[in-house]
Amino acid sequence: MSAWRSQLPRSLSLLLLTAVVVLLSACGGATSTPSKSNNSSTPATNQVLRFPNVGTADIGKLDPASGPDANSNQAVNMIFSGLVRADQNLKAQPDQATSWDVSKDNRVYTFHLRNDITFSDGTPITAQSYVYTWTRALLPEVKSPVGPVLEEAIQGASDVINGKTKTLTGVKALDDHTLQVTLVRPTSYFLQLLTVSMFRPLNQKVIEQYGQTDWVNHVAGSAIGSGPFMVKSWQHGVKMVFAPNPHYYGKKTQLKEVQMSFVNDASTAFKAYQAGQYDLVWGLTTNDQLQAQSMPGFVRKPVLESDLLFFNNKMAPFDKTAVRQAFAAAINKQALAKTIFHDTVTPASTIIPPGMPGSQADYPGIPFNPDKAKSLLKSAYPDVSKIPPITFSYPSSQVTPELAEALQQMWQDNLGVKVKLNSVELTSYNAETTKRTIQFGFTQWGVYFPDPYEWLDLSLLSNSANNNGNWSNPQFDQTVAQAEQTSGDARLALYAKAERIAIDNVGWLPIDHQSAAAIIPSKIHGVTMNSNGLYFGDWSDVYLTK
Repeated sequence: MSAWRSQLPRSLSLLLLTAVVVLLSACGGATSTPSKSNNSSTPATNQVLRFPNVGTADIGKLDPASGPDANSNQAVNMIFSGLVRADQNLKAQPDQATSWDVSKDNRVYTFHLRNDITFSDGTPITAQSYVYTWTRALLPEVKSPVGPVLEEAIQGASDVINGKTKTLTGVKALDDHTLQVTLVRPTSYFLQLLTVSMFRPLNQKVIEQYGQTDWVNHVAGSAIGSGPFMVKSWQHGVKMVFAPNPHYYGKKTQLKEVQMSFVNDASTAFKAYQAGQYDLVWGLTTNDQLQAQSMPGFVRKPVLESDLLFFNNKMAPFDKTAVRQAFAAAINKQALAKTIFHDTVTPASTIIPPGMPGSQADYPGIPFNPDKAKSLLKSAYPDVSKIPPITFSYPSSQVTPELAEALQQMWQDNLGVKVKLNSVELTSYNAETTKRTIQFGFTQWGVYFPDPYEWLDLSLLSNSANNNGNWSNPQFDQTVAQAEQTSGDARLALYAKAERIAIDNVGWLPIDHQSAAAIIPSKIHGVTMNSNGLYFGDWSDVYLTK
């Protein structure tokens, strides 16, 4: 989802999650330059934080059920809160639920809610608010691309998805402050799953006032969520301004306002930061990092994100496996990492990044081999001139002209195939991928927590809403289904097998595993980087000093 980030784990112990983050911070050759010490601890008079939402012209998916992309999630995470939240190490921590009980068979979760939680207009949030929200995400008329997948383990979800009922039997409000969830099978990653924004309560009153789809156009001043902020104003294509939620149940933010500007071009955002227009900047391009890495506050960390290509398997010539394999074998990923990314990324032979549970760092995938590439292509098209026209479409904010042109040249040199380039603004690009009209495209896929489920189930299953390339492989589907019926090492082994099937048959073509870079000057307190990018916590520790 472009990446939906999703960010979703499985059988991970808290100890293992901590180890994963340590491993992630060690891989990819990431570097970090700490800020120079700030001698002033005096809070600034004007507690207004200004920062760019880099890589988008606007917030495209504000409804948590719509599967927000990473850019949209920057706003979503400020407005909405839920039962649990992810800490800096991506572990689930209590939020609106103060505690929970789990049955002996690990299928029934009983959550105990705080008694002081409300939406930003003071409307109480009860267990019924969760029943409404989780059921809504499964309704056919909502057309959520993520609800059916994220809630697949909840009892009764399939009946709601199929329109048989509007009652989600596995989710019950035992009373106003007690929510009971029954699963169809033990799901050890369930608490981590609940950190995803789709599970956060929505204000039924606001949705019924404006309608299932139009309510997102009326968020300014509306009580749509229960997070630390509410939307003060939204100037589409320019910026979104946030004010503290007066009814927030948690520790209050020290900020008086947050101004989030939409900046589609990352280099433009960096220049604006240098000109003093923003208090921090992130999403730095590899070229800008060469200059930024000597600046105070620069930091770079590996993130749970990879660059991948997808092929529409229902469009020629990519309906032939050999053609997809040929395009994969024609790419020199090591050269791209060095000359285009300046060694700020790790060349990817696998879909799942190294350091993650179930990762296969030593699996070669489809290595660079021009002779093999030509042979594969000729096996499908003996006369290369007969290959149908090919257009490679990509989001302008995620693929630089240098990267697109380098790929184009590799396919020309190593396959003798001319590929047309089509750069598209991110929001428009995401709309096209949803409609599956792109012949050959790019995905920057990220996840919310470290588990193979997010990389494979959500994107490559035949029935996945995020399967932008219409890739379908019965053996893959069956292997993933088997994995979800097991646990521990056996589950990870099955996921490893499924990933190899996806790589060898080019369900996705991995290019690199990403790092993210930012400049967070010492005057900014409480903002850090983790393996999901910028991390603001619950915002209570975020403030500016002079």
